[in-house]
Amino acid sequence: MKIAVTGKGGCGKTMLAGALSCHLADRGHHVVAVDADPNPNLGVALGLPAVDVEDMDSILTGLQASGHTHHDPTPEPDELVARFELRAPGGVDLVATGKIEAPNDSCLCCGSHATTRRFFGDLPAQQRVVVADLEAGLNDLIWAQPGADDVVVVVADRSAKAVDVAARAAHVAAQMGVQRIVAVGNRSHGDGDAHQLGEATGVPAMAIPEDSTIGLADRQGVAAFDTDAESPAMAAIGELADTLVGAGV
Repeated sequence: MKIAVTGKGGCGKTMLAGALSCHLADRGHHVVAVDADPNPNLGVALGLPAVDVEDMDSILTGLQASGHTHHDPTPEPDELVARFELRAPGGVDLVATGKIEAPNDSCLCCGSHATTRRFFGDLPAQQRVVVADLEAGLNDLIWAQPGADDVVVVVADRSAKAVDVAARAAHVAAQMGVQRIVAVGNRSHGDGDAHQLGEATGVPAMAIPEDSTIGLADRQGVAAFDTDAESPAMAAIGELADTLVGAGV
């Protein structure tokens, strides 16, 4: 199964993608977490030290550094995982598709988007769960091109702007043929928030409650799952994991 996580910047998308990956790995699934943001920090949400995340090679920059050009055949996705993965606590395999490192030489945005499309689209979903944390907004969702068999998780907080972006993301995903779209209301203050988000997006919605564990983990630069895997927010994300792919392999 492939899961693409999208939403407005600052709504908790990366936290959710990281915690979801941790829950799935804890349930026995082989998880490949894809950081598709050119400013990658999904690794911190997976429990990796920030220095390790900063030092890891992305697919795009790593291939370019080795002399690979767009004229050369693209390596197979599993080969790219083996070459560029960083193993996170709990056994999650983290791969970053692109990373802005030399802005004075060239803009890597388009290359990063293209790498996300190719990698996310071609990586086999059998015997694994792929969780992709997309760049904020709708552009990366369009580039990633999730298919009918994939899942799109649209994340929003309680702000009207985030809900508006979520509604547009759900609409775009449906137009792309995605059959399973789930809206997640982060920092929720009650079930009414999920109901309103469901009405706005037109898809099933659930709530992730406001939880001090998240803020504590953010301030410390650690994974919320490692801080307290049974806190209210983490428990809700665990329920989301079970809803999406089941309680175990």
